[in-house]
Amino acid sequence: MKRILFWSFLAILLIIPIFMSFGIWSASNQLLFPVWRDNLDFSACSPETEKHWGPSCGNLRNSNEFKFEELKISSVNGFDLPTWKIDTFENRKGKPKGAIFLVHGGGSDKREMTKHIRFFLKRGLDVFSFDFGCHGEAGCVVPGLSYGYRESKDVLSMYRYLSEKYDRIYALGSSVGASSILISLPEMPKLSAVIAENPMYNFERLILEFPGTSKEIPALFSHLLIKLTQFRGRFETTPSPASSLANTKSVPILFIHSKEDQVVPFQQSQDLADIYKGPKEVWFLEKGEHGSAREIDPDEYERRVTGFLDNLQ
Repeated sequence: MKRILFWSFLAILLIIPIFMSFGIWSASNQLLFPVWRDNLDFSACSPETEKHWGPSCGNLRNSNEFKFEELKISSVNGFDLPTWKIDTFENRKGKPKGAIFLVHGGGSDKREMTKHIRFFLKRGLDVFSFDFGCHGEAGCVVPGLSYGYRESKDVLSMYRYLSEKYDRIYALGSSVGASSILISLPEMPKLSAVIAENPMYNFERLILEFPGTSKEIPALFSHLLIKLTQFRGRFETTPSPASSLANTKSVPILFIHSKEDQVVPFQQSQDLADIYKGPKEVWFLEKGEHGSAREIDPDEYERRVTGFLDNLQ
């Protein structure tokens, strides 16, 4: 009987770390290779995705909503960024007053940002919407999402391309897209303004403060998850949005975040705004899931963004 108890106890001791290791590995898979909605195939378009991304799930090739041009813009990461250019002249809005590039969130693609195009065309801006590495139709050298580490270099590549053609350049990003813009901010001096929707403070806080799990998972496992994800994804956590904002103060930023965000707590945007010493505005919505600020109240969203941009002139 004692031998049975001994071997049973030993088996339990061995099984527990195996299950924990499997759980951490599985969680790192979800972090490195997230997929939101049906964005693996541009031909797929479910009613749920269309609800969030607009007609034809934001696919300009199918919606015929705008005249656009397909571009491939070289990234310093070693591949091309598939880009849709929607210019004011071709869409009967006159000559452009500048340009804006739209940066989608992690696990998504450029179709997510189609909902913003009409608004910025009306403001006289040529619109550029692109897939960053490992997303949509873009290739990549290192597989997986890097939470702004590599994506910020794609953002910087887009900025450099536009800075050779436009005097006024704006950027709008959501989630990892917003975080990537903020990381690159010190290297984008000609940027006229940034609209940052639900950015994270840094990768560590994204994991440690993830709503619903931060109090249930021991801190040790969260730190192991952070290190394992970094190792497998081959990325660093510096620079981060927080560290970059501490080193620049020239670009106006509008921070937008929902207080009900269940992916990135809105306090992270508040802390980023507190760090940033440059011109800024903050808008915290009472309602809305992660990345849904415009969907909650499109009129109020456009009013806020219009006010922010008008104050720059």
